[in-house]
Amino acid sequence: MADQKHDPILDMEEDQDMEEAQVMLGFAEPVDLEEHGPLRAEDFCSKIGGLPLWLNPENVLDTKEMLCEQCTKPMTFLLQLYSPEDHPAEAFHRVIYVFCCKDGACHKKSPRGCFKVVRSQLGQYNPYYTPVAEDHENAAEENAGFAPLEDSKHAKTCFVCGMQGPKTCSKCHKVSYCSAEHQAIHWTKGLHKSLCGTNPPPPSVDSAIDSELADMSIASTKSSSEEESIEEEEEEYDEDGNLIEKNKSKKLTRTLTRAEQEYANRLDIDFKLVERRNRFPEMEIISEAEVFDPEALEEGLGHESSGDEQEAEEGWEERAAALKAKREKKLAEQAKKNGKDVSKSLANAEASNNALVPVGDELYENTKTDIDSAFLTFQKRIALYPDQVLRYARMEYELVTPEPLYVSDIDIPRPEDIPCCPDCQGPRSFEFQIMPQLINYLAIDHSASDALDFGTVLVYSCKENCHVAGKHYQHEIALAQHFSKDGMQGGNMHAGTSVSVESK
Repeated sequence: MADQKHDPILDMEEDQDMEEAQVMLGFAEPVDLEEHGPLRAEDFCSKIGGLPLWLNPENVLDTKEMLCEQCTKPMTFLLQLYSPEDHPAEAFHRVIYVFCCKDGACHKKSPRGCFKVVRSQLGQYNPYYTPVAEDHENAAEENAGFAPLEDSKHAKTCFVCGMQGPKTCSKCHKVSYCSAEHQAIHWTKGLHKSLCGTNPPPPSVDSAIDSELADMSIASTKSSSEEESIEEEEEEYDEDGNLIEKNKSKKLTRTLTRAEQEYANRLDIDFKLVERRNRFPEMEIISEAEVFDPEALEEGLGHESSGDEQEAEEGWEERAAALKAKREKKLAEQAKKNGKDVSKSLANAEASNNALVPVGDELYENTKTDIDSAFLTFQKRIALYPDQVLRYARMEYELVTPEPLYVSDIDIPRPEDIPCCPDCQGPRSFEFQIMPQLINYLAIDHSASDALDFGTVLVYSCKENCHVAGKHYQHEIALAQHFSKDGMQGGNMHAGTSVSVESK
């Protein structure tokens, strides 16, 4: 056989073909109620906690599919990620829902089945959402004749968890629940015991507007002089500088009566009492592209912001110098405190450019055997964007999907831990991972012995986004990896067990 000669241009093209796709990072931000009100399913948003926003409002997930495999209790909604795909057509709208058991004792007992993931998809033309956004240039034509499904035909959902609610309160028949357990929670932990069977107080006789409770504004404290206000839109001009005429919208508001205010407040308290005890706080997930600079990482450069792309690309030298000065100052203080030679400590620090995790007055390097190398890589990579709560990897199928960012060398998932899709028998691929920083937003009491804790949760989904007619939710794979004890020695992380695998 003749010797094969390598074409450098061809080799370069092959390297480009194997280029790794960029990772999108997710950051948790409070929901801006004043700006756009509560999050809705038609916003196609990604979010943490609160109640799930169902892509398919007519077919809601049954809580029986989301039971912890350890305690057999209903899981808590953790987050949802809106991630539409170009293929197949049924994945035009696509949401991944992640649930977990809030009881950390279950995770410590056996991590299997403590996290579960389902995928929901809809085509562009469906009964629930307009084919194109209202601000699309062809919206009038594309959306002509569209009529959304009536709210009365939406599935009833549990007041406590937001899952399918086939049961209703036997007294008022107004509130739905997924189970007797959640009905009991609302009755004993919320205010439904006192609110059950009551109705909103009637509006005052001279009221000029509809006073349905759903339209009440709890924060409404306008005086009588502000009863009617006109909201004017900002002036806009066309390309020729001509003013675009717009209709002014007139919005009527009024002050609630004391009885109405008190009733609305009680409903609000009822909701918040149940939310605080049974749901994670609601936060919106905002995404930004990760700008990865290996040279900056070699300097141990940490990015203190939540991830502005322009910030990440500029000012490396200034931030590197600031970090170096800060590190030298800290080392000098530690050396002086311990009675050691300051100049020698600084020289050692200068020599260890790869150092990351300080322990006492020493800096461990990647080659140290008593520090988990995967943990060091994890720490260095997230240092650029320390507030990230999610890493989305499956951006482009033409490029290589980035590997997960493991938190430990121990219990890295094996191929057999990621079974093929049970619906199409095709492979699953890594889609995104939930970062440990998310725990800081879940209002968890870390001092409790049964506090929820994890290193990272890896989500694998069907690579082909297969569609099964009549099947509204398809189970995917969630693997929870925990920090190793060696990694925790340098990073002050919490202990945990090994890999958590959903059995489906």
